Amino acid sequence: MLDWLVCRFAPTLPALTDLPPGDPPDPLGQDALLERTREAHAAARAAPFEPHGETNPLRVLLGMGCRDLVNREADQHPDTAGRSRSFEELGPWSPVQLRVQDGPLLTGHHSLGAPGAPVVIVEHGMFDSHTAAYVVEWAECLRRWGFHVFAFDLRDHGQLLEGEHTATLGIAEGRDLFRAARTLGRAEGVSVGLLGLSYGGQCVVRAAHEATLAGETKVLAGGVVSVCGPLDIGEALATLDDPRRLPRLPGFVDRQILNGLFKVTRRQLAARLRQRGVRPEPRAIYASFVRDVVLPNAPSGLPDKVDAYLDAARSTSSEVLGALAVPTLLLHSSDDPFVSVSHLHSALAAAGDNPWVAGRELPAGGHVGLAPVDPEGARNLIAGFFARLRSG
Repeated sequence: MLDWLVCRFAPTLPALTDLPPGDPPDPLGQDALLERTREAHAAARAAPFEPHGETNPLRVLLGMGCRDLVNREADQHPDTAGRSRSFEELGPWSPVQLRVQDGPLLTGHHSLGAPGAPVVIVEHGMFDSHTAAYVVEWAECLRRWGFHVFAFDLRDHGQLLEGEHTATLGIAEGRDLFRAARTLGRAEGVSVGLLGLSYGGQCVVRAAHEATLAGETKVLAGGVVSVCGPLDIGEALATLDDPRRLPRLPGFVDRQILNGLFKVTRRQLAARLRQRGVRPEPRAIYASFVRDVVLPNAPSGLPDKVDAYLDAARSTSSEVLGALAVPTLLLHSSDDPFVSVSHLHSALAAAGDNPWVAGRELPAGGHVGLAPVDPEGARNLIAGFFARLRSG
């Protein structure tokens, strides 16, 4: 369990906000979005990324978790979730709410003083909120590079915890993000991009899928970036139920850290299930979550059986990634201990020769820890992708 004693021994990690502002690359000059996408993909593949400092993926995760331990604990309780003042402490940020069609009133923060600037929406991981430190860092990094940044809580997270709109493993969340992007793009007349971290990475890919299905791909002309996304969501949940599905770690200390992190996520989900009157199953808590929480509240027209629903929510299929017509970049660390890099491999196989989709496997970073192991490289890779596609 992460607690103050464990955090005394956690590594101190560098932060994106420690970097000098720097100069973003110029937008690409081509009018045709596909050509702009190809050039942005090529730049992302070639961008230097050189891990240094702490690169043990479990110690990186530990350091990230301890960076805002109090906020992470608060995010598990409806009265305190998503209410950290981490954004206000930076200064140029303000709370924001956005109503999306047939969806929740999205709550979050946006950067002030940026009307008319290209928009990027940043999305958090499972059981976190938009005020988690790694989300705030990426939002502030993008703000410094001239974007108008929004960060929202996803369904059943943050200030939407225990709301009427429950989690759907990315299906409805992707629809929410697509409609939010459409609203913001129309209001401000600029390009809109999405950055999804961990579970947020699954949700932003589903948003690109929604834009493609709706024939409104220009809504996300600013690009979509998924970092360590559980794109085969069924496999990800099965692994969280049974960590033995992951390769066995050679070191005793590393195995203890990983087991502790898995216990934290299981404890967080168990608390949410109990809040809904669902008794958690000790050996299949995530399967129980899908069966007892997701399925009863799933949007109409979706399968009502667990396996069929998980297949419908899966992004590693040719029907999703093979058909996308939105500039999409998939990033994954080869040493991710939570969501195996096999998700990236399956995603790229599903995408086939789709020119709108590109991926890159990075040598270190663990789970969404690219910024701590190479802050400048991560910034130039991810923010640079948005910068090259920006317009408005």
